Amino acid sequence: MNTHTHRAARSVLLITTLLLSSCNFKYDTVLFTAVDKKPVTKTPAAKTPVPKVEIDTNIVVPNLLGGSVKSKKPYNIRAYYIDDTFTFVAADITTVTVTYADGTHDPKVSALKMPMHFPAQPYESYNSTSEGVVKTTEQIIKAELPRVITRDEPFTLLIKGQFTQKNGTTIPFTIMEKYDISRDKRTEKWADFVGGI
Repeated sequence: MNTHTHRAARSVLLITTLLLSSCNFKYDTVLFTAVDKKPVTKTPAAKTPVPKVEIDTNIVVPNLLGGSVKSKKPYNIRAYYIDDTFTFVAADITTVTVTYADGTHDPKVSALKMPMHFPAQPYESYNSTSEGVVKTTEQIIKAELPRVITRDEPFTLLIKGQFTQKNGTTIPFTIMEKYDISRDKRTEKWADFVGGI
């Protein structure tokens, strides 16, 4: 009985391996990369906090057995600032524009109601060191602007806002970044895809 169970298990394993090795993932995704990361500030950059910005292209993976891996429009803008000094209580965004190369503004961004308020939240990170895992406690201010970039084209992003400190004073910030677009159209084998997760 054990021999039959062993053979059946090996057969299932062999069939599964053959099936999965024939599964492929076909990519049709976009990536926006900042070309010019120069924050525009009224005081020296070293003294002025500026959020980091990412463009999320909503990459969808249908399942782990293969299929189409696609970016899904409209895309999201994410901005965040990690505060390890616990100085800030919030950030407000007062202006956001996405301007394409032809000079037009994205209507989804233009429709946002300003100002937008984002409070600071606790944030923990963990790093492995030779002495073990080290926990760092900070705070983060996260801003998510969902479904606001509607075109697969290069654009210039302008964000204006201000941080509010615990003592009530504010520090303005302005971000101006140009984004280029690249496309990923390729086929990847199942083993390579799973190995990269």
